[in-house]
Amino acid sequence: MEHLYNTFLEDKAVYQKNYDYWDSIISSLLSAENHVFESYIDTSDGFGNELMDGNPIYHFKVKQLNKCVRIIQEEAGTNKNILFSAWINETELDENENADELVINLELTIETCLLAIDLIKTWILRDLTKFRMKKYIQSVQQLRQLIEVGAAM
Repeated sequence: MEHLYNTFLEDKAVYQKNYDYWDSIISSLLSAENHVFESYIDTSDGFGNELMDGNPIYHFKVKQLNKCVRIIQEEAGTNKNILFSAWINETELDENENADELVINLELTIETCLLAIDLIKTWILRDLTKFRMKKYIQSVQQLRQLIEVGAAM
């Protein structure tokens, strides 16, 4: 698997292209269903400088659903297994306002991008409950492991 935007942590222009890549995907995905979304995490250091560490590379909340998505992108590893995991978290948006958050942690490849899109579609467009989404994430992880084992044989 070839990693996308390999030098995103070293090059601000590549980081911006990586962010734009996610933005175009999410915009296309959610606009088809007329979902309005906005950012919910301050990614600056308090002095107005953007933190470009990949956590998050992209994030959004859909206020009408009270759901959020945070995508954490890791630097490409040397392991043959490409990092991809996901979980449901409760996050504090503002004082006295919480939301359910799908967190996706990945090394970016075409495969992991497609998996992330599938999880986001399921979480936002199918509007699964936290319990059902946790079960769905488990099934995706199990299928991915089966596919990796089969490919290694």
